[in-house]
Amino acid sequence: MSEPSEGWHGLAPRTRRIVRASITWFLTGIIAAVFGLMTATYTGSVGPHVAEYETTLNNEITFNMGPLGSLIIDSPLPLHLGVDVRVGQIPDELTMEGTTISAGPDQAVAALTADLASYTQFFASPAEAISAATHGLVMDAVSRTILAWSILLTLVLLGRLSAHGVLRAAAASAWRRPGVPAVALTLVVVGVLLPVVPQTHGSAGAGSVSSVLAGTPLENARITGRLGALIDHYGQVVVDEINKNDEFYDDVAANLTEKFESDSAVTEPAGPTLAMPTVAPEEPPAEDLQNHPEEDGDETEGAASEQDAEVDPVTMVIVADLHCNVGMGRISGLIADTVEADMILNLGDDVIGGTSVEGFCIDAFAKSFGDRPVVVAGGNHDSSETADQQRAHGWHVLAGEPIEVNGIRFLGDLDPTLTSLGAPTRLVADENLPERGHRLSERACEEKEDGEPIDILMMHNHRATEEALDSGCVKYAFAGHFHRRIGPWQRGLGVQYVHTSSAGAVLDKPTIGPLSGTAGVTIMTWDRANAEPIAMRVVRAMPDTSVELSPWYSWPEPPGVPVHLEWPSPEEAPWP
Repeated sequence: MSEPSEGWHGLAPRTRRIVRASITWFLTGIIAAVFGLMTATYTGSVGPHVAEYETTLNNEITFNMGPLGSLIIDSPLPLHLGVDVRVGQIPDELTMEGTTISAGPDQAVAALTADLASYTQFFASPAEAISAATHGLVMDAVSRTILAWSILLTLVLLGRLSAHGVLRAAAASAWRRPGVPAVALTLVVVGVLLPVVPQTHGSAGAGSVSSVLAGTPLENARITGRLGALIDHYGQVVVDEINKNDEFYDDVAANLTEKFESDSAVTEPAGPTLAMPTVAPEEPPAEDLQNHPEEDGDETEGAASEQDAEVDPVTMVIVADLHCNVGMGRISGLIADTVEADMILNLGDDVIGGTSVEGFCIDAFAKSFGDRPVVVAGGNHDSSETADQQRAHGWHVLAGEPIEVNGIRFLGDLDPTLTSLGAPTRLVADENLPERGHRLSERACEEKEDGEPIDILMMHNHRATEEALDSGCVKYAFAGHFHRRIGPWQRGLGVQYVHTSSAGAVLDKPTIGPLSGTAGVTIMTWDRANAEPIAMRVVRAMPDTSVELSPWYSWPEPPGVPVHLEWPSPEEAPWP
């Protein structure tokens, strides 16, 4: 029996210290990992509701709706892990004057409540919410593990120091005292079991399956309490909305594919290219040229032939004002895939209120856009929290400093105002829109003087681009916000393009679900060698699921003298 002890003491002191340190490091790591895993939390969403996620050991994912009851599904997580989800309130930014799901469809909040669109998103694809929550829980568990591990190792070190290097001898002496081993073991067992045992308690098979959810991702979910009766009564509305939404965008996707397959110039301008309106300073825009250039505009040679001999093309897809329409996010991604776009330019207003629960929309857009670079200028419905959600997907969020993506230099910033359903538009930055535009103009001029000019200025609101265009320090500026397309046209000493809504946004109509109005997405080719656009075309998706592809258009040249024209009134036909 003495051999092991002799063998251990026969080791060199350095080796024994390394072994003891390794064992201490390993055991404290296990304890810290268990602690981190069992205490991990994440704040996410379920439909339009804020939701608190916590890990459990019952192999179930339980959506606790309070007095209404619960919805329970089997957990796909390993190690018998489950998740308890406490569903909370709808954020104030997504309600108006206290409106809730019981409100009528004539309320503006119908986009997220009365028409059940937000719930439809969750029921149609719960895996998206679960995936986001899993990632959040894992990251929180890792951070808690590192913190707990650091604390445990620090306590061990402090114990050694306080015992003057004889910690083991002091511990052994204390252990030999009567009653100490029993008390210590009891404390360990209680300390482990008290937090762990409750988390192993599951539903024990409680609840029933609703036939309404048959054929959906939640068909095997068990429902308890009054929630069962609620789903049985209203669930068919949700299922109908799911089917309606899926069928609508399936039809749009099919029509889009058919249009591209029959088109002779999917990724390259081909044949005669029509020039966009270019207006001299003293001339008003001709009505017929402005509104119907494809009928009355002068034909020119192909845009590619007008470029310098050396051309370095980049294909971009431009979107704006998606307002949580994940269906059009899917269509925008399909367009980008079809034309093999190198990047996506996003002109802001991805969401509706800039809340944490709308991270689902950003997640869906990121999935649709794929791994191609996305450059985004946040809008007045986005927030700094929205920007963080976008950065989490690797998007290039413009924040007042020049950035270079795919060899193109961009400048822009988040809109300084915030608009939501629960509050009027208000200033949330330390400068207003003209002041932000002034700062961007000054920065663009500095970059130009330093020999590194800005290729494209991006802001959600066109007003923040016009001082830079007037200064001549920026040749091309893109904006969104107005939900209708203006240009590209000569503005100041440059060219401005105001993009229409890619969600078909119509006043007082929801942007989530099938289209209420015409949605637009722009395909543009850009020449990196000459820092200028080559050509562009617009894809239009209609409320009847039909799709139109415009001809390829060349861009007007930046003017030699300042151009300032009145905007077309909203009653006038949009630009082509």
